[in-house]
Amino acid sequence: MIRRLLAALALTATLVGSGAALAADYDGSYGEQEVRRGWDRGSVPNCDAPAVLSNMAKRYHWANTHTWGNNLAFREVAATQETEFRPGDPGLIDRRFCKADVYIADDIRPTAVYYLIEERMGFASIGWYVDFCVSGQDPWRVHDAACRTVRAGRY
Repeated sequence: MIRRLLAALALTATLVGSGAALAADYDGSYGEQEVRRGWDRGSVPNCDAPAVLSNMAKRYHWANTHTWGNNLAFREVAATQETEFRPGDPGLIDRRFCKADVYIADDIRPTAVYYLIEERMGFASIGWYVDFCVSGQDPWRVHDAACRTVRAGRY
């Protein structure tokens, strides 16, 4: 047991030492290929992209079925519009703010849904993620009053 521990420590010290040696040899210049590979901008889908709308619809239905037990679902999404696009502001994440009207179950009147599509926010910072809030259906105030956290100019 102690022998294995000492061997692991020795291996760790060797790896750390070789990393330090490589860092000491580094001259600070990047090849163009290295920089572009590490900092390529992703792409933020449009507000009316089918992948975005189906993602919201599936998650809304799942949440209503498993949390509230009311089995509500988006029947139709209409009048999608981009309210603002912020490329890399703040930070390196592109954000697209959107609004749409949704018809839920058998409602006659549309309900506003606000959503935010962010690049590099998928699993392990790969891909995009959409966060949304249906107006009037946030009883725990996850998105603050009037869906503030997913609306442009509101945070």
